[in-house]
Amino acid sequence: MIEYEITVDDKTTIEHRYYISSSDSCASKLLNASREHWAIENSLHWRLDIAFREDESRIRKGHGAEKNAI
Repeated sequence: MIEYEITVDDKTTIEHRYYISSSDSCASKLLNASREHWAIENSLHWRLDIAFREDESRIRKGHGAEKNAI
């Protein structure tokens, strides 16, 4: 379990994220692996949102969104 404390505009929330692993690594190595995963994940979403402007897309009908993703 990893406890995340997130503060946005003077509001703090705490999240608990649970992981299952067969690794026998120490807690600090597992925490580092989790941070690296989320850094990659956040970087990818930034590209989709900013470079491809994916959040601004208005493709909503039929198979348009699926075709655009391909």
